[in-house]
Amino acid sequence: MTDRATSEQRFADAVQAATAIEQWSNGAQALALLTAIHRRGWTRYLSSSRDVEGLAAFTGLSPARLGTALDALQVHGIVQREGTSVRLSPDFAALAADDAWLALPDVLDNAEMNRHLVQGSVQAAPDALLAGDTLVAARAAGGRPTAVTAALFERLLQELPEWAESLREGRRLDVGCGVATTTLTLSTFFPQLRTTAIELVPEIAAEARRRVEQRGAADRIDVRCMDARDFTTESAFDSAHWAQSFFPEPARAATLAMIRRALRPGGLLTVQEEDAESQDVDQRSRALRKLVRGQRHAPLDRSAAQLAAEAEAAGFTVVREAPTSFGQFVLLRRPREGAGTR
Repeated sequence: MTDRATSEQRFADAVQAATAIEQWSNGAQALALLTAIHRRGWTRYLSSSRDVEGLAAFTGLSPARLGTALDALQVHGIVQREGTSVRLSPDFAALAADDAWLALPDVLDNAEMNRHLVQGSVQAAPDALLAGDTLVAARAAGGRPTAVTAALFERLLQELPEWAESLREGRRLDVGCGVATTTLTLSTFFPQLRTTAIELVPEIAAEARRRVEQRGAADRIDVRCMDARDFTTESAFDSAHWAQSFFPEPARAATLAMIRRALRPGGLLTVQEEDAESQDVDQRSRALRKLVRGQRHAPLDRSAAQLAAEAEAAGFTVVREAPTSFGQFVLLRRPREGAGTR
């Protein structure tokens, strides 16, 4: 039989653990509440200021029940109230807007997928990704080509003038194009640009193709569903971008070799450092992110310097490692005939 002091300590320890679980549960409940109101049309309805009575009629909830729900939404920063009026908070209004770079439903779908992936991370044989999970991840990573997205890219192009110059005319290769947000956005700035966009995953390539056709850009953007290593066109492209963080170690060297062949001599390659840790809220979110990423693809997290060295080993010359408002980029070129490496 344990002594009294030990029993009291064990009780206190158990209460502390239960409190931690309750705190985690509160976050999950807030996410569930946001998901529920979005599915019921609240987020669109509350994109402008509404009278609480009008919201009650819209939702069918009693005044008391609606008031309790609004209290929960307000303390979590989802809505704000002034007198009898209520609307989405500025942050959530921006995320729910039609021109948001990230779409609220894509963010919610990604959160649900991550919950599933975390559960699978402790299984000896993790569950296969659910149908559509790869597309969910691609949408959340790539965003959408909107006016907001275009404004961000306009700034990035100003910060990378070498990149902008390479896109004014000619041909561009997008290796790992995802849902084609970058390619479609660039096509609005450079109407003479012709892009070949390569994507390995069929459902992601299909979404990219759908977006291209929806925007009437199929004559300028050719989406190909294939392994990038199998692309055989040589010395044809003025610029290329490699979404390197989605390429596992076994495929990287051959992919870089393909890009080098595909670029004309002097052609520009852009590569972005992922720097996923800068997006982590705290140490706990960092640990969970690594669990989730391990279910999707090997977390490489290579620095700009490491990416530059990797590309140099593949025969590229480094133009510069470029800090921007959107992270570190590495600009490289295929050497011109007779030129040496750095």
